[in-house]
Amino acid sequence: MTQRFKAVLVLVLCSIWMNPAFAAPTWKVSLKDADIRVFVSQVADMTQKSFIIDPRVKTKVSVMSTAEMNAQEVYELFLAVLAVHGYAAVPAGEFTKIVPAAGVKTDNLPMRDELNPKSQELVTRVIQVQNTPALELIPILRPMVPQYGHLAGVVSANSLIISDHQDNIARIEKIIKQLDAADSEEFEVIQLKDAWVGSVIELLSNLTSVDTGAAKAGATASTSRVKVVADERANRILVRGEKKARDHIRSIITRLDTPTNHSGSTRVIRLRHAKAADVAEMLQNLLSQSTNKSAENQQITEAQIQADESQNAIIVRADPSDLSVVEEIVSQLDVRRAQVLIEAAVVEVSGDVSEALGVQWASVNANSSTPVMGVNFSNLGTNLNSIISAVAGLSTPSLSDGITIGAGDVDGSSGYAVLLQALASASNTNLLSTPSLMTLDNEEAEIVVGQNVPFITGSTTTTSNGTSNPFQTISREDVGLSLQVTPQINEGDVVRLQVVQEVSAVVPSSENINSADLITNKRSIKTTILADEGETIVLGGLIQDDYTDIESKVPILGDIPLIGRLFKSQERSRVKRNLLVFLRPTIVRNRDTLREVTQRKYNHIREIELDVSGDGLFKFVEAGSDFSLPEDPNQIYIKSQNRPK
Repeated sequence: MTQRFKAVLVLVLCSIWMNPAFAAPTWKVSLKDADIRVFVSQVADMTQKSFIIDPRVKTKVSVMSTAEMNAQEVYELFLAVLAVHGYAAVPAGEFTKIVPAAGVKTDNLPMRDELNPKSQELVTRVIQVQNTPALELIPILRPMVPQYGHLAGVVSANSLIISDHQDNIARIEKIIKQLDAADSEEFEVIQLKDAWVGSVIELLSNLTSVDTGAAKAGATASTSRVKVVADERANRILVRGEKKARDHIRSIITRLDTPTNHSGSTRVIRLRHAKAADVAEMLQNLLSQSTNKSAENQQITEAQIQADESQNAIIVRADPSDLSVVEEIVSQLDVRRAQVLIEAAVVEVSGDVSEALGVQWASVNANSSTPVMGVNFSNLGTNLNSIISAVAGLSTPSLSDGITIGAGDVDGSSGYAVLLQALASASNTNLLSTPSLMTLDNEEAEIVVGQNVPFITGSTTTTSNGTSNPFQTISREDVGLSLQVTPQINEGDVVRLQVVQEVSAVVPSSENINSADLITNKRSIKTTILADEGETIVLGGLIQDDYTDIESKVPILGDIPLIGRLFKSQERSRVKRNLLVFLRPTIVRNRDTLREVTQRKYNHIREIELDVSGDGLFKFVEAGSDFSLPEDPNQIYIKSQNRPK
């Protein structure tokens, strides 16, 4: 034998006998200081397995055995020898790899649903923990797993993942079965009668080693034997743990749950956003309706709530259970309310075109300066009588708009007068008003831009006996543009708006409308709509087209071609008016959005800032001049003080 096989290797074939079924062969294995590669080769012959040996596998092995073993028992012996020397056999398809055990947990170890407690095979196993939290078992089981093994917990599935020899995993499963007893997961509910659950939980966490769900020195989830949870809604405690630990906690809670000598606790709650008077009234009504405790229970003082409007705070005196409910309700009510910016636009485009043409003539009696016969039309501005008086030299005629041509002559006792009038007028109006206002959610807001116009409602009177009582009463009314709106923010940033929009103006006196007092034009909309945040919608409008054609003529004579124009008067007018009202809501929930909206509006003012030139025309203000607005709206107050006077 060469130097490589200097050690003694004895593999004795013990016996092979024949029967009708050919009995399986058995071997006796005895080695002393044999090279492990030779041992692997012999095991491959016995078990008919194919091995791949890692180059790092180098050692001498010794095995002393006189027992007869079949192929499976020889393979188990082979696995035990590898484990003793720090190596492991890892299945790789149809082959088996012999590698150092230090990195074996990263290999593809087989999964086993059933374990062989006597096998040394390396496998991966998932163990489902039923009652105890899986993470609590890891510190206990970690020393039992070799360094080349793997142990980890899965919180969501409450399971353990172990990579180790089958016999060791089977031993760990027995330990987990004993630790994972159902009794440790039993829980009970303890109803408190006098004490407040929050105070009891705090005392328990300071007095005993319990898990209350909060960080506490000396009592963590992994060391405490019992866990207590407070149910503040029903003033009760849930206890979970072993029976002895639960009994101990129950005895402490029974001693703490005793009536107190005072009638309640007092707390001052300062509000940041809500109105103290409204919150106090709401809470008082809520607690008075929900207090339905019977007389068999302990006597409980009715909750008392007062509002301090000067400091915007509420003072609450109540039992600890009611006090906790009040604080929770106040925390949910005292939140920053959203605001809504409502931008409206009133767009009106109107036009007025009119034409008038008429001829008047008369035969005049020179002695009386009165017409004897003639043609006269009342729809023309200048009266024919004024021309007759002017021809006779009695007065100066008053002329109306347009062109007026008058002629006449008085000769002896007779005369004539002729009047020709023509007028054409046109007017166009483009009106754009964009009122905007911001208000809190569910709060009504109103903006009025216009004049306060006086209307006469009474005047001087004189009694029958001649006593005069001079007086005049006046009522002032707002005339201009007004917007009244109440927004309500719904789910999905949909805004419900109750809108009252009105545009009114005083009719100019030049329109020659006869009335007892001033006349105002009024356009108003009152509606309730739904609009998405930032969406522009139309509220309503008016499209009007008026056409008027008035013709006055002398019968028969007015129908004669050409000559008939001397015996008639025509007036035509057409008025078109288009009016639409638009609205856009913008929800403002935080300070950043509010600043953005403010800066956007301010920038719009800076873009249209105007001044008057020397010739009386409007001109835009140049940026950086003494009269221009600053870029930051917060600088308005500082810069306005430095402007030249």
